[in-house]
Amino acid sequence: MLDNDGRVDALVTVLGGPIQLFHNISETDNHWILLNLVGTKSNRMAIGAQVHIVTEHGRSQWNEVTTAVGYACSSDSRVHFGLGANKHIKQIEIRWPSGIKQVMYDVGVDQILTIEERVSNSLGGAAARPK
Repeated sequence: MLDNDGRVDALVTVLGGPIQLFHNISETDNHWILLNLVGTKSNRMAIGAQVHIVTEHGRSQWNEVTTAVGYACSSDSRVHFGLGANKHIKQIEIRWPSGIKQVMYDVGVDQILTIEERVSNSLGGAAARPK
């Protein structure tokens, strides 16, 4: 997301060709959340962290922190979830590369949320702050 509005944008490069920007300006009532994970015991960018969310309607989604998308390129390390009509998230579970499991409950949507890895296993709330 080039403008952090919840709609996925794309910047495409071609070897020897021009850069192309696809800026998503569509109008939608759908909701989203973008998670910026910060490792403390794990690597700082949280590469390899696995994220599982459960929406208010019981829909489950999984994603993993990575920047690997192709040869000599990378993507945003933040994890994006499209939520459709869901207006809140029941649960976010993060399995950090260190093995620590962290769970958050009743999280708002349409935000960029920074979550810092706890020092030990925790099933309670998480140290998180909107950005």
